[in-house]
Amino acid sequence: MTAAKRKRPSRSARDEDRYHKGNVDRHLFDAASRLIESGELDRLTLRRLCREVGVTAANFYNHYPSLDHLLLDVAAEGLDKLRERLRSRLSRIDAFDERLTAIATGFVEFGVDHPDLFRLMFGQIVDARDHERFRTASELAFEDLVNRVDGEHRYRSDDIAWSHAHCQSGYTLFAFSYGLARLISMGLIEFPSGTRAERTRFVKSLALTLVRGIRVPERRATKSDGDHGATP
Repeated sequence: MTAAKRKRPSRSARDEDRYHKGNVDRHLFDAASRLIESGELDRLTLRRLCREVGVTAANFYNHYPSLDHLLLDVAAEGLDKLRERLRSRLSRIDAFDERLTAIATGFVEFGVDHPDLFRLMFGQIVDARDHERFRTASELAFEDLVNRVDGEHRYRSDDIAWSHAHCQSGYTLFAFSYGLARLISMGLIEFPSGTRAERTRFVKSLALTLVRGIRVPERRATKSDGDHGATP
């Protein structure tokens, strides 16, 4: 007689096996990351996530104290990835102007490629600073950026007042880069060709304008100036 086929375990049995092996936390993390990457952040609920992984809410709470805590773990990993991406890019650049425009374009590219994750990384969840891993990742990413603009060891996470006074170039570049990334990722700034190359040229141009200093445009003479020394 042919040996009977072994019965395949049901999905719930397989998930329970994964749970006993201690993999549920990673599966939850991966599922949350996948849904965020697919643009589902605003529709991501605890029930949906548990259904995606095949575990109960009780199992979820064995691994994470809340959905926000898990999402901030995902955001912390995103901050680490952004920091490493910028580090890799800046390691090949010596010129100061080019280094600063590379930071701006890196922010925009990351924001456009990962719009929901980018939102999560920067202010989507209230009281995010209470999450230790997120706070550490955020401080390291910001410190790395500021030090590349204002100089090594310039930023002091334990003395914010001092940093505010001595790292204003870094804060300015961060605010510009973040704001531009959000505007473009939301589609509020349009591009005729819609190509990445056109977007990159635009971002570099704006970044250079910021880096080299925004100047007041030369005033044109008007008829009302009469003969009062206005430049023709």
